[in-house]
Amino acid sequence: MDDDEFYDAMPVDWIAPGESATVEVEGVPIAIANANGTFCAFSNQCPHQGTVLGGLSLQRGRLIRCPEHGSMFDVMTGQCVLASQDGWKGELPLYETRVVDGVVQVRLS
Repeated sequence: MDDDEFYDAMPVDWIAPGESATVEVEGVPIAIANANGTFCAFSNQCPHQGTVLGGLSLQRGRLIRCPEHGSMFDVMTGQCVLASQDGWKGELPLYETRVVDGVVQVRLS
């Protein structure tokens, strides 16, 4: 695996705007969200306690809320915009994305 390389993740029509899904890229589970036509890739697990985030609907077009403790993240920036119920507030790890010929590609570095 080359850190500078982009890998095919999924066709752009797999996720409707406002939704997310989990995909596996080179053996790494990654969540990808369609934020009104902008594809954002991020850790499939909440950095707080590891709850799966892929497959959840976005709120306000670009926010994803962890169902376990309530942390809310901006999928475009990784910023935590709402702390968890126990006060935890950290960043959501992001991956660089691009779209080439109708395919969302992700860089794993």
